[in-house]
Amino acid sequence: MSKVNVKLFGVLRMDTHLAEETIDIAKVSDIFDSLNKRVDAVYAENKKANPELEHPAKLSVKDAIVYINGERCSSKRRALNTGDEVWLLSPASGG
Repeated sequence: MSKVNVKLFGVLRMDTHLAEETIDIAKVSDIFDSLNKRVDAVYAENKKANPELEHPAKLSVKDAIVYINGERCSSKRRALNTGDEVWLLSPASGG
């Protein structure tokens, strides 16, 4: 396992209410399971204060463009090293 810093941007940040997390994981695809657990915990806390709050959708590997240490990551199976900085960006869309 490696301790990495994950930063969320755009819609991912707005939907999850997470900006940055430090997590222990082995590879890029593990990020999403770890973040979903954190989102569940944050949601449970916020739901107490706001009973009408809707649970954000679960994150999956297809929901993000991934950068590691400033370089685009092409393989979600890529191993991570302690100290890596991972950026998760929302895929662009529009018309």
